[in-house]
Amino acid sequence: MSKTRFHPSRRGATPSVAEKMRSRAKEVEAKGKKVIYLQVGQPSTGAPAGAIDAIREASSTSILGYTSAAGIPQLRERIAKHYKEQYGVAVDSARIVITFGASGAMILSLVGCFDPGARVALPQPFYYGYRHAMGTLGVECVPFDVSIENHFQPTVEDIEKIEGEIDGVIFASPGNPTGSMMPEQQIQELSEYCIQKQIRLISDEIYHGIVFDDDVPQQTAAAFSDEIIVVNSFSKYYSMAGWRLGWMVLPEYMVEPISNLAHNLYLCPPTPSQFGALHALDCREELDGHVARYKKNRDILCAQMPAMGFDRFAAPHGAFYLYCHVQHLHKDSLKFAVEMLEGCGVLAAPGSDFSVRHGHHYIRFSYAGSTADIEEAVDRMKKWRGG
Repeated sequence: MSKTRFHPSRRGATPSVAEKMRSRAKEVEAKGKKVIYLQVGQPSTGAPAGAIDAIREASSTSILGYTSAAGIPQLRERIAKHYKEQYGVAVDSARIVITFGASGAMILSLVGCFDPGARVALPQPFYYGYRHAMGTLGVECVPFDVSIENHFQPTVEDIEKIEGEIDGVIFASPGNPTGSMMPEQQIQELSEYCIQKQIRLISDEIYHGIVFDDDVPQQTAAAFSDEIIVVNSFSKYYSMAGWRLGWMVLPEYMVEPISNLAHNLYLCPPTPSQFGALHALDCREELDGHVARYKKNRDILCAQMPAMGFDRFAAPHGAFYLYCHVQHLHKDSLKFAVEMLEGCGVLAAPGSDFSVRHGHHYIRFSYAGSTADIEEAVDRMKKWRGG
């Protein structure tokens, strides 16, 4: 048989450690052991009731067909109002583009702002999907180290240590996998530095709303410069992960090219999701109830984990993650996660997905689930660790 020329593209085909671990967990469950999943970054609750009702109402009067590539005007205007309400920041609705999730927003940012071969820096640890997306799109990912003393948030000094010129920097506050937040003064210093050096700064704010402490107040990077691109999502705080809806705040001159790019890639964001999101923005009382549960879960882990050896982690100011240093417990966090899964039925995410250089020394626990699951997971780990 002659050698075939047909084969899959290798772009973006990097296997996910998280998916492999999930498959391993299903094998454990098939043997009769219940697994508590603390590896997934997804709320265990559904969309707020107001969002569901809004879609029912919209579907009775509309075919919910294509919208403009930038999204329905009502939602863009409501998000602009959101910035005024939550941050005291005036953002023109014309600068807001609704996207196919935050992942879609990041793809639009990478394609719309950087030519092939551009170098974009990511602080380690970071959300692994961004690194793989860059490689797929021909943008060079430049990982750089940050310190646990700065809660894994990048400083100007960290960026100045990067070898060679860079074209962009992406940071997240609250961060994934750490849950840590960047203080307002640090965001300002970072934004001023990047503007001075003509480095495109992209602020990932998809965990905004899920914050616990007043010592590091939540602030949007949109408050510091119109040149910063802000990415947000309805997946986390709004508990609408599968609805695949996000948004961007753009410099005015970027709105048209990004909208054109979105149209060419996927026509428009999901229409039903847009009508649901329009009303989800007014469901804060219900959604803040979820945040109260996340905080309770965080407090349980922070109080109980150190006695089991998980005693070094960045302060989780927000999101729903605890990123623990485990080098003293095992040399390989992937193997450690497998041993914990098989030993006590608790699945966490090994850090190798989040950091090229140091990830094998860390494990991420998600506490987005029920408090009962968190308490049971702690009991199981205590018995497994002999505590």
